[in-house]
Amino acid sequence: MTQTVTRPTMKSLVRNALLGATALSIALTSGTAFAQISGGAQGQLGRIAAIVNEEPITVADVEGRMQLAIVSSGLPDNAETRQRMLPQVIRLLTDESLQIQEARERNLTVTEDELTEDLEAAAQRNRMDIDQLKAALAQAGVPWTTMRQQMLAQIAWSKVVQRVVRQQVTVPDSEVTAYIERIRANAGKPEYQVAEIFLAVDNTTNEAEVQNLGERLVEQIGRGANFSAVARQFSQSAGAANGGDLGWIQQGQLEDNLDRSLQQMQKGQFSRPIRGAAGYHILWLRDQRIVAAGDPKNIQISIRQFVVPFASTEQVDPAFAAAKQVSEQARGCEALEQATQAVPNSQVFTQPMTRMGDVPQQIADLVSTLGVGQATAPMMTDRGAMLLMVCDRIVPEGSLPPPDQVRNALFQERMDLQQRRYLRDLRRNATIETRM
Repeated sequence: MTQTVTRPTMKSLVRNALLGATALSIALTSGTAFAQISGGAQGQLGRIAAIVNEEPITVADVEGRMQLAIVSSGLPDNAETRQRMLPQVIRLLTDESLQIQEARERNLTVTEDELTEDLEAAAQRNRMDIDQLKAALAQAGVPWTTMRQQMLAQIAWSKVVQRVVRQQVTVPDSEVTAYIERIRANAGKPEYQVAEIFLAVDNTTNEAEVQNLGERLVEQIGRGANFSAVARQFSQSAGAANGGDLGWIQQGQLEDNLDRSLQQMQKGQFSRPIRGAAGYHILWLRDQRIVAAGDPKNIQISIRQFVVPFASTEQVDPAFAAAKQVSEQARGCEALEQATQAVPNSQVFTQPMTRMGDVPQQIADLVSTLGVGQATAPMMTDRGAMLLMVCDRIVPEGSLPPPDQVRNALFQERMDLQQRRYLRDLRRNATIETRM
């Protein structure tokens, strides 16, 4: 049953919904939003705004994204804001068109079930069902079809990134070790919890345009626009879906000019647009603390043991093979429990949360580099063929992070850089005609 939402709460409802959609960027289309730029006539909505490799982007597409940015970020709804936003909105839609085209070129498809699953998840995060979300958006003048289209681009691009970019990214042990040593060396120095809005500059012809947009966004954030919502709509880094969050940054981790600016900021401040190697960055210093390289023995972990017992020498090889299969296939501790149903006589033993310093050294050596939900290779013990899996890990503030967390952070950082380069190359090789 559709729920009717009254107009006085509509803008805040839609804004909160968009702020809550951390795993997905939602685009909406309004029937009236673009009137100040396009002339306002409904007949103009089918007019072509841009062509990307012979595929059109319509004025209606641009109008929808413009309204989304205004409703979700709190930017003022006036002609000046819309005019300044227009080039970036067209740029975002162009990128999404390229992302969908690349997925199609690689025979990667997005199923209706995948779309529905993400739409339902978005509604649930906002304590609605899909019908209620549709009703809320409709009252704000936003067609459901545009939301689906942007979600389609996001899912398609994630498949391209997993198929292509992920295969190109590696993080060697030497980099993990160097990162941890840098944390240790920075003990006593400040580190910064940072979010950013990144605006790419592909060539010098649009340099001033991008800088002006950055200045406009900073001005509106200073007047109360939500930084995270603006980042979701305008930032071109992979962290945009999470409001531009970069996590904790240490001195020397960013480009030199970004690093210097960060050191001069106070908690709660945001920067003017700062020119980096690939574009402009707007930084928000959310928090600051002193790096403390604590004792890794204070990290707490919960471990599960999966054991396949054997009663005779003839059963050793089958038991080891069964444990090896579970080790290679199980992803998470719940999967170990499920494996006991498939492997006869197998058992699971759970060790409660324990300080690493109190774990036997032999076991600590085996699990210290494991990610949560990752299993060791099977080993032979007097109890049978056994593997270990870390089910949970608590790292006290100030402790050196475990290697798996460092590796994941470095991997995501490199994935972000590589996918930006990938999209940049697609853009450079594309035929793009802008008519607005």
